[in-house]
Amino acid sequence: MRFSTELFLANTQALFEVDEILAYQLRKLQTPYNFTIKQDETGLNFINKQGVKLYENPMEKTIQDLAFFKENYSKYPILFFYGFGNGLLYKLLAENEKHKHIIIFESELEILALAFHFIDFTQELRNEKLILFYTPNLTGVQLDILLHQVVKSYVKTYDLNIHSDFYADFYSEQIKSLNTQITSYICNFVLKTGNDPKDSMEGIEHTIQNVPKMLTHGIFQEFLKQRKSKVKTAIIVATGPSLTKQLPLLKQYANKAAIFCADSSYPILAKNNIKPDYVLSLERGALTSEFFNNNFGAFDKDILFILASVVHKNTLKYLERKKCSYMIVSRILPFSVSLKLKEFGYLGVGFSVANMIFELCTALRFENILLIGQDLAYGEDGYSHTKDYQNLNIHKGHYERDFGKFTTTAYGGQGQVESSLVWTMFRQRFEEDIFYAKHKLEIQTYNCTEGGARIEGAIEMPFKEACETLLDEELKKPFEGAKILDSKKARKKLMQTQEKIQNGIIQAQKFIERVKIELKKLETELKKQEVDEENLKSIRQKLLVHFEKIKKLRLFNELLIPLYFHEECEVLRYEVLKDLEQEKKLKVFLEHLGSWFVEILAYLDTQNQGLKKFIEKWNFDDMDLEITTKG
Repeated sequence: MRFSTELFLANTQALFEVDEILAYQLRKLQTPYNFTIKQDETGLNFINKQGVKLYENPMEKTIQDLAFFKENYSKYPILFFYGFGNGLLYKLLAENEKHKHIIIFESELEILALAFHFIDFTQELRNEKLILFYTPNLTGVQLDILLHQVVKSYVKTYDLNIHSDFYADFYSEQIKSLNTQITSYICNFVLKTGNDPKDSMEGIEHTIQNVPKMLTHGIFQEFLKQRKSKVKTAIIVATGPSLTKQLPLLKQYANKAAIFCADSSYPILAKNNIKPDYVLSLERGALTSEFFNNNFGAFDKDILFILASVVHKNTLKYLERKKCSYMIVSRILPFSVSLKLKEFGYLGVGFSVANMIFELCTALRFENILLIGQDLAYGEDGYSHTKDYQNLNIHKGHYERDFGKFTTTAYGGQGQVESSLVWTMFRQRFEEDIFYAKHKLEIQTYNCTEGGARIEGAIEMPFKEACETLLDEELKKPFEGAKILDSKKARKKLMQTQEKIQNGIIQAQKFIERVKIELKKLETELKKQEVDEENLKSIRQKLLVHFEKIKKLRLFNELLIPLYFHEECEVLRYEVLKDLEQEKKLKVFLEHLGSWFVEILAYLDTQNQGLKKFIEKWNFDDMDLEITTKG
């Protein structure tokens, strides 16, 4: 290996294609570096200003490490390391085709730069076989994206390997902090996949019930076309403890911005005679419907209520009783997507209704989005919501009691505030969306809450200053309504949807019967006093084939995905074991996998029965009447 400026330029150019910021930082480095190079018969070494070497014997260490990882990690699709060193180990590990990604965190730009002068990493960087992070640049958003897009089901094989004693000696605190941060994000990522099949089934049933109403009300994609880029600024009204102090200003500037509010904020705004343009609702529980169980008379005129497809039937009942204008939008959940009603979706990727509203505001391409009442933390009095919140007593201490207490940086960056795991998930979603909105859509987000938790990426600005700076034009309200589908097309779409679901039920039933045959063989084999290892291996292979085929079912959806995800993590953890370890644990693994299949088939059968029941209740004769009365 020889020092090559051309190689450094080639490596940084390859890196530029996947990480512009890091590539630019490496190109900007001024020489001479703080690290010096030593290359002799022991290999390539770097030495810091204190005279400490990265390795005692570089080549010997690389040979030892390579043997260790070949012995213990050869089947791992994802490997994590702290410290890039001279890079030779990663170049050699990348030759293993089973390693899909080698993720490396480095705290010294100069170490990366020096290694880039000696070894060609261009191919490994371009195909993301090597994924590099410079730790001072690292954000929670990047970690979350990494887990979603790269690590996914391999979270249970996570292990942060330290490249050399040099890093353990000089960066022990950074390593501990990084490991804590990654494991925290893994926990949150696992939670985000869900673990409550009952909750998922409820959402699927509500969606099925709401499909006829969806088809006879506003068309979401047409609504986006009508309203996109028509107004510069949106205000999102949530119900955090700080909301009350912002209401007088909101009322003053109500006609100079598009006002979006959460279902829980709607009664509060009505009480203060502040008419929102849009009210959104996301939750599937009956309690959330009670925000609409009221009679505000003329106040409701010209408000568009935008409902996620999973909402409880009472929400629709209350809005229809009041003759309110509403539109139902599919969430981008697998079941809704399988119905292929694209013009009526998709919205509600996030975890809270406020996340849903932010997503809608970005789809409508506002230039500025202002957040108020978005505390995501307890107030000083211990309450989770503003004093006018309808269910205040129900929620006092609720998040802390059910999900544990968290602390996070306070609004303004000074001190800490009490938060919760759920609010942390909401906040992290906001931070991802704000990052995307700014860098991809050139939308600026202002956090005008003036309290609660800091939301990274949002500009913190007093609400008064934001109003005076950004809201300078009276808007023509009410805004245009949403187009409605022709009655014949609506009826045809409902019939097509029914057929899709029926076909999915038939496919799922055939799958259940096929898997039951293998489970019977497994049960018979496990009952034998002398277990036949070859028979077990054959059954394992067939069950794993069925395990993969589950994902191809039309009805593989949010009911099954969390159950599948958690088991897939276990399967992958077994698959990366050394051959001898796999053989030792084969029986236990199959007992566990068999039990899981029994559970999943029961859920699949329950889903089949539930879907049959609800589509049989669809009344096609009511379609014309519904469109006539609501159109």
